[in-house]
Amino acid sequence: MKPKTHNCPQCGNLLPVHFRFSKLTVCAHCGSTIFLEDEAVRLAGKASVLADMPSLLQLRTPFTYQKLTYTPVGQVRYTYKGGFWDEWWVIDSTGMGRWLSVDEGDFAFESPMEWIDPFPNLREVQVGQTIKQRQQEWEITEKNIARCEGIKGELPEAIFPDDKMIYLHLSGNNSALVTLEYPMEGKPSAYQGSWIDPFEIKAAL
Repeated sequence: MKPKTHNCPQCGNLLPVHFRFSKLTVCAHCGSTIFLEDEAVRLAGKASVLADMPSLLQLRTPFTYQKLTYTPVGQVRYTYKGGFWDEWWVIDSTGMGRWLSVDEGDFAFESPMEWIDPFPNLREVQVGQTIKQRQQEWEITEKNIARCEGIKGELPEAIFPDDKMIYLHLSGNNSALVTLEYPMEGKPSAYQGSWIDPFEIKAAL
């Protein structure tokens, strides 16, 4: 896809937009976060500064996994008690996007899912408990608070530096996983996926 172009309303720098469903982008020149609204752009009013860390993934650098080619177009870094992890928004060759989570060498693909039952009450659940969803049992393996440290590139939703959320990680059979996110404002959301072997990620030729 040929990138669409806009100009940053803060500094006037060119903003190439590679993903047609992007809702947010970061100006590479001044670091401003920009809302994308159809053919218009709007300054979100927050700057994003994200330090580069050694990573197998790089923005705009395609990679292959199980015969499919993906291109990372956006990155979000979350900090939590004990460390940080990166969420990469990657687009495959058909134009479909999904999240690739990287946490201390553990990699997982996740996509939005519909959570049918009421979301678990955070005051009532603890690590080690089991909950049921769609006739499948899930064990709560982590419960924590995360803060968005910064973003780069393009994202399919509005995520800003310093945004906080409470999250639950749920583990199922056959490396399946679910993440439940409870933002400080707004409704909770659910993502389902599976752990993958990072050694199967190869540079695209």
